[in-house]
Amino acid sequence: MTRVDADTVTLDVNGTTAGDTGTVTVEVTHDLENVAPNDGVTVTIDDAGGTDATAITPTFDITSPANANDDAVVYEADGETDVSLIYSGQAFNATTLQPNTEYQLRSVDETSGDDITSSTFENDYTTNADGELVEISSEGLETGDYFISGPGVTDTTNNTLEIVEQQFSAEFADDSVDNEGETTTDLEIDGNRDGYEVIVESEELDYDDDELDDIFGDSFTVREDDEEFIIEGVEDGDFEVDFADVDEGQYNFTFEVVDTGVTSDASINVADVGEGEADLDESSVSANQGGIATFTVTMNDAAEGGDATVLVGDIEEDGYQANVSVTDGNDDGEVTFSFNTYTAGLNSTDKTVVTLAGDSDDTDDEVELTNPASEDYERLGDILDTGDYLVSVGVGDNESVADNPDNVGTLIVNERTAPEQTLWRTSQTTYDNVEDAIADDDVDEQQAILDAIENDQVVQTDSVAIADGPRDDILVHQVSAAGGLQGLIENASASGDSTTVAFYEATQQDNGFGDDEQALNVVFEEENPGANQDPTTLDLSEAFTDASDAANSMTVVYDESSEQYFVFVDTAALEANGFEDGDDVNVDISVQDQRLLDIDEDADADERADEFQTASANFSVEDAEFDFDTNADDEVEAVAGEDATVSGTTNVAPGTEFTLRVQSTGDTEPRFIETQTVTVQADGTFNGSYDLSDNAAGDTFEASTQQAAVSVSADGVLVESISTETPATGTATATASDDGTETATATATATATATEADDSTPTATEADDGGDEETSTSTPGFGAVLAVIALMGAALLALRRDN
Repeated sequence: MTRVDADTVTLDVNGTTAGDTGTVTVEVTHDLENVAPNDGVTVTIDDAGGTDATAITPTFDITSPANANDDAVVYEADGETDVSLIYSGQAFNATTLQPNTEYQLRSVDETSGDDITSSTFENDYTTNADGELVEISSEGLETGDYFISGPGVTDTTNNTLEIVEQQFSAEFADDSVDNEGETTTDLEIDGNRDGYEVIVESEELDYDDDELDDIFGDSFTVREDDEEFIIEGVEDGDFEVDFADVDEGQYNFTFEVVDTGVTSDASINVADVGEGEADLDESSVSANQGGIATFTVTMNDAAEGGDATVLVGDIEEDGYQANVSVTDGNDDGEVTFSFNTYTAGLNSTDKTVVTLAGDSDDTDDEVELTNPASEDYERLGDILDTGDYLVSVGVGDNESVADNPDNVGTLIVNERTAPEQTLWRTSQTTYDNVEDAIADDDVDEQQAILDAIENDQVVQTDSVAIADGPRDDILVHQVSAAGGLQGLIENASASGDSTTVAFYEATQQDNGFGDDEQALNVVFEEENPGANQDPTTLDLSEAFTDASDAANSMTVVYDESSEQYFVFVDTAALEANGFEDGDDVNVDISVQDQRLLDIDEDADADERADEFQTASANFSVEDAEFDFDTNADDEVEAVAGEDATVSGTTNVAPGTEFTLRVQSTGDTEPRFIETQTVTVQADGTFNGSYDLSDNAAGDTFEASTQQAAVSVSADGVLVESISTETPATGTATATASDDGTETATATATATATATEADDSTPTATEADDGGDEETSTSTPGFGAVLAVIALMGAALLALRRDN
């Protein structure tokens, strides 16, 4: 029989014979909820009725269950579970503790390994029925490590929670912002925490003012709570805020983190800006018929950084109107665009009328023709007529700008003129420099050409030199574009094509009659083919397989300021097509486009040929030649010393670079080989200087050209001195007669002195009736006759300038 009374269990045990043994198993279950590990429990067994029974008093140790976890405390904060870090000011909760039990919050002073060896009491708390310590405030606690101490919790670092200071700042990227136009700026938030809530307060705005939502609502989720304006999901970064339509004034904001109380102040000034307006940089813009007109639209105040409308023409007055929308994408208050008078009025869904130009090219600016299919965009069968066109500009849509423009201007379309052609030539070196300038966005290729002209590296010509190698002259065609060529050429190419490609494509474009007649035609033709022989010809439209092939032999540059095209053609292409030494060549650049020339569409081949406009020029082809300056014995003379100079003349283009070498011959000692890169000058001369100070007069050498159009050589000798020539001298006088006509009188005296080693100075003079003196010389240069002519020219020029 078993009887249980309170904490006593009575068990009856019956035996038959004294001394009998047996085993009695008693299982005792006891509530040890309030007993901590390492406490002891004693259980006593008494003899209640027999004399031979033995009483024992065993002691049992209380230990944690085998699956117990020392990390018994789970901390919660800000809606997250099992956190190990909170920010000072946040409230937190400790869970998985014993219910209705008192615990302590202690700060960690010292640790050893995982054990906390020293700590300080901070506060005590009692858990609820679920074993939770709810809403423990970290306010007032210093940063550091804390833990909950009490029943069932070990004092180890696994049960600690770290409290840190929240770093938080909020400021505006700009000190001021406009309330119209450019109305946005950034709120820059910086800190060490993500995903929290911030109360936004302003001295100037109530929490429920719509302006707060307008300012912050695009970047944050906002809510109004207990008379507070709160932005949610705050994290580090730059967030756009918008002050559109906010009253002008200074606005002071305080940003306070909801659960930590950390604050940051920021201020911004809102400027009252009007709607703004648009204008034209130049009120009057002109272009030749078929050419390109360039407009620069300026925008101020709210319009800056925004959109404007330009109306080119008025449909009622001009029979044509292009509605152009421009966007100031780079916020500089300007948009520059080109207007193609050649394509104006064509089917604009297929043809480009407006493109970005000038400083707006390759920027975020935008330009668009917005009415290509609208009834207010007149499609023109013929090219846009000459005359004055009203240009209206403003901020607003097409209708509002037409009715009430901010400003107006004028587009003047002038009568076009026939193109003109001038021939120049240059070297491969200059050609390469121009191509490098085209490839480099930071270098102006037009300026590279003008600099080459100024430095006599590009010169007008009536001849070109060709060679068997790759160093032929470069022929340069200067073609005036005043006849509206630019619009035609740009229309022939795709957006982004180079000028070279556009020019070539124009030679491939049908002129509008469908009879294989090109809109632009460039033809080279031999003029002296000889009896019963066909002339050699080269048609650029047929000479190349495609634009890429054409670009290997020609480069085209357009100079907008002078409306000139410079067409560089490698004369190797002429040589490859049969042109040779002695050929006289005519080159025609012919404009044949029906739309540009406004040719009657019913005209027959002969009639329209009469309307074509052709610019012609002529030149001769010569084999490249180099000649050294030599003495009567056909020897090159150079003065022995540190400046031994070898010179000569050539018919290749100025600016051509090649190597000039001198190499010792015969018994010359010491031996030498010297080279120098030399450049052909504008007058066809070249020279190179060498340090031959270790050699003496009488030593011999060979002078030769290397890496030149042709290789030539000549024997040379070092001398003590070379004959020199005194240049022509003279005077020029100019008088004006009583009737206002100019009379020029030129008196010139030319003398030459030959100096020999013995310092004697023989001179030879010849007098004529005019008293002039002339000295004969074998040295290249102007003679006395040329000097007289030059002096007369100078006198006449002086008279022109004086009058």
